Amino acid sequence: MMRKKAQLSADFAVIAAVVLIIALFLVELYSQRMESARIMTVHLSAQRTAEDVARSINHAWLAGNGSVAHSQLPDSLPNGAGYNLTIRGRQVLVYYPAGDGIRIASAGTITSNISSANITIIPGSGGVQLNITNANNTIRVTW
Repeated sequence: MMRKKAQLSADFAVIAAVVLIIALFLVELYSQRMESARIMTVHLSAQRTAEDVARSINHAWLAGNGSVAHSQLPDSLPNGAGYNLTIRGRQVLVYYPAGDGIRIASAGTITSNISSANITIIPGSGGVQLNITNANNTIRVTW
């Protein structure tokens, strides 16, 4: 009888160890997936910001000389970090911190006649409204 109880205890210990290992593996997998989702959320927010500004620039360009468009930049990205928005050539670039360094989201414009702009957004600043003006077929960005 003692041998049977000892065997049951050993079996229980082995099964408990296997279940614990599987549970630890699943928790680690879940943590990795959540981190990936967080990184993707931040990137998509930066991408949306770049696309919104590019869309406003394109609108002002297509509307012709004297037209004005506006674009509201968010106060921060979903991770609470600030970012840097640069308009250069036909590109709107959003530089943002992500874990191991700086990442970039970008969107294109239909014109390269854009006065360059470099805007740094500091979290808690309330965001920035861009005023985008087509003056003599040159896009000017002010804030």
